[in-house]
Amino acid sequence: MSASLALVADIGGTNARFALSRPGIGLDRMKTLSAADYPNIGNAITAYLDWANAKPELACFAVACPAREDEIEFTNSTWHFSRNETARHFGWSRLSTINDFEALALGVPHVRPEGLHNVRRGTSEPKAPRAVLGPGTGFGVSGLVCDQHGGWVALAGEGGHVGFAPQDDLEIEMLRYLQARFGRVSCERLLSGEGLVNIYEFLSVQAGKAAERPSPAEITARGLEQGERIARDALRRFCAILGSAAGDLALILGSTGGVYIGGGIVPRLLPILLDSPFEERFTNKGRLSSLLADMPIYVILDNTLALLGAAATLNQGDQ
Repeated sequence: MSASLALVADIGGTNARFALSRPGIGLDRMKTLSAADYPNIGNAITAYLDWANAKPELACFAVACPAREDEIEFTNSTWHFSRNETARHFGWSRLSTINDFEALALGVPHVRPEGLHNVRRGTSEPKAPRAVLGPGTGFGVSGLVCDQHGGWVALAGEGGHVGFAPQDDLEIEMLRYLQARFGRVSCERLLSGEGLVNIYEFLSVQAGKAAERPSPAEITARGLEQGERIARDALRRFCAILGSAAGDLALILGSTGGVYIGGGIVPRLLPILLDSPFEERFTNKGRLSSLLADMPIYVILDNTLALLGAAATLNQGDQ
């Protein structure tokens, strides 16, 4: 079984990235499909396998939702599937699922230096916990801890849905604005593609303008390329809130091994991130600020890490 050809996938709310994997060979035939182009995940799998001309024997999918039950329902997508029925349909001996950020965390030990952008160098303790988080279509959170045998264990959870904690008067007003729409306001309501739109809409209203909701890509273009003030303020505020959330996770995990930021949004925002209050907000933890002062922070640029984590899950025989 360990030498079997496997299909691995990293499936979010926007894209599904597929590859083939065999132990000792690594990833092959990687291809990204847009979820909007396929009515269901079965169609996307079929399209990929036809393109790759492959017949894998087992599979592991990193999914942007809780991953432990047979029925998988994506948080930010209409896709859903049964693990058992999907495995039977494609003739696989096994279909495992793992949370996408759990898979990303498992991929972190395999990342090459060129796959990271060092936001703050700090000092990394080799076997200390590592925090892994990032905004994309949703907001993913995980962590990596060393086991007693020198290997790594990733934490599975839905930490992106913890409550948003405002840090200044403007964010208190933003919380109230979003409470009127959503009731409870989670971090994902701000730290995601739609979260960026929510921030932009709020800042527009604060400035006496119409409650406009351009796409995340349009806000990014307006802020980075067109110099629009509200868009740039929205991007800076987004990075500041991310800094607070990353610092909170670093405190929870004691992540002196480093903080790793993934997801599809932040790599595009590096010029803004480095010029924003991100690092200040990360470190500003009152009496415990000194604990975070020397933690290294990285932005993940390598888009294969979750696939590597999914492959590692199969190789370990998990689930």
